[in-house]
Amino acid sequence: MYRLLACIALILATVTAMDRVLASALGDLLLRSSDRFMAIYRPVEPQDLPAAKPDRQPDGPTDETPGALMVKAALASAPGQAARPTRGSADVLVLGNSRADNHFPVSTLQDMTCGRALNLGMGGAPTVLSALLWEDYVERHGAPRLLILEPTGLVDNPHDLADLPLLAYYSPRIDAFVRQENRELWMANHAFNLMTFNNNQTMRLIAGLLKPAADRTLVGAIPEPMKAQLAAAPEEVMTAADANWQALDRIIRSAQAQGTRVAVVITPYFPTYAGKLKNFDAFFAEMKSRLPSGVTVIDARRAVDKDELFMDALHVNEDGVRAMFAALEPELRPLGSCPVDAIASLTAAGTVVGTVAGAASTH
Repeated sequence: MYRLLACIALILATVTAMDRVLASALGDLLLRSSDRFMAIYRPVEPQDLPAAKPDRQPDGPTDETPGALMVKAALASAPGQAARPTRGSADVLVLGNSRADNHFPVSTLQDMTCGRALNLGMGGAPTVLSALLWEDYVERHGAPRLLILEPTGLVDNPHDLADLPLLAYYSPRIDAFVRQENRELWMANHAFNLMTFNNNQTMRLIAGLLKPAADRTLVGAIPEPMKAQLAAAPEEVMTAADANWQALDRIIRSAQAQGTRVAVVITPYFPTYAGKLKNFDAFFAEMKSRLPSGVTVIDARRAVDKDELFMDALHVNEDGVRAMFAALEPELRPLGSCPVDAIASLTAAGTVVGTVAGAASTH
């Protein structure tokens, strides 16, 4: 009996030790992925640090005035070219659910704002989860110059973990949240660390090791059966949990306290679906009334209205993103760090007339 117990104990000890070793090796390997979430937790290398620049001036334009060629290079990028994964600190950070993830391609944002961009939009993520990602990012990299918030994560279930559990391996803050929301999952992941990586997100991260992650805009048009289904659907009411409202306020006040400009950008809804939301205008009016002062609100809910520019009720496709950015440009571009004087001089010289006007439509 004692020998049997000793054998069982030895087997358990061996399995536990191997689990820890393999999980550690896999976790370190995945940090090298080009996946955008790994940019939060990947150690910053000296070569990833941006060049020294003046202190941020959040309430006015910067004093940086690079040469004409530098500005032209910042504004222009080859159509269809995948954006480089952001390493080190970002100038522009995007937060929200899948509408943030799919509607704000990094390549286009970098063209429009002349800054390094990182999109942390997570499919199905309530604003509560966006707050955790924000806090983790700022803790490790400092605050960005500009924060873009797509606010419709307010209506998502604040207890939904979305893709967060894998990130608990890298973040004590997220690990504590998983423990609070799903103790069984947390216990399983801590009993066997490899369980943390037993999900589709691990495959996505592995893919990011083999090929740089591209922008996540959607391709295709909303199918006719879906349009008919939306037309026949009953009316709905938009509601948001207090936890999401509080998380939105916490993100914005934290950003403002650190000198970050904040833009709340409401991206388009498929018109038929918007017509089914009884409180569509009232909900967003309430949201605007809750925002702290100093926040820029860009309401693009109706900026895209052609059926062929939508993928489904909540997401525009690649062409819809181009149309959306064309509408956003007058309000969004001034929030970036493009040197106005240099752009003006280039335009006067006739070198970037097409580039500035078409930056939002090149991707």
